[in-house]
Amino acid sequence: MKRGYATYKEIDTMGMSQVDLILTVYRGAMAYLDQAQSDFESGKLTDGRTACERARKCIVHLYTTLDMEKGGAIADHLARLYAYIVEQLDLAVANKSCSLLHDINKILGGLKEGWEGLKRQEAVAEARPAGPGPAAKPSGTAPVGNHITCSV
Repeated sequence: MKRGYATYKEIDTMGMSQVDLILTVYRGAMAYLDQAQSDFESGKLTDGRTACERARKCIVHLYTTLDMEKGGAIADHLARLYAYIVEQLDLAVANKSCSLLHDINKILGGLKEGWEGLKRQEAVAEARPAGPGPAAKPSGTAPVGNHITCSV
C-alpha cells in the first residue's frame, strides 16, 4: 500500500512547476514542525523527534538541490540559511524546545512567502500578451536543481 501512495505522490508532482515543487517541500517541512511542536507539548517525545527528522529531511533536500552556479548570491544566502535552520532544528530536538520550532517555522514561512511572490510574478509575466518583440521571461529563476523528491 505504501508503494502505491508513493507512486501516486510521484505522479502528482510530475506536472508541477519548479516553484510549485519547492513550495510543496516548504509546506511539508512546516507541517512536520507543527506536528513536532504539538507532539513535544503533549509529551510524545519520540513522535516529536520523528516529525523533526522529517522536517530536517525536507530542509536538507532544499539545501542539496540549490543550483549554486545559476543561483549566485541568492543560492549562497539560502544555503547558509538552510544550514542555520538545520542547526537550530538540532538544538530544538536536543532541548525539546517548542519556541525554537516556532522560530524555525517563522523563518520558513517568510521564505515560502518569497517563493509565492515569485510564483505570482511568473503568472503575471505568462499572462501578458505577446507584444511586437519576444515575450519577456520572468526574471526570478529558481536557484535549484531539476528534481524535487522529499520522501519521508
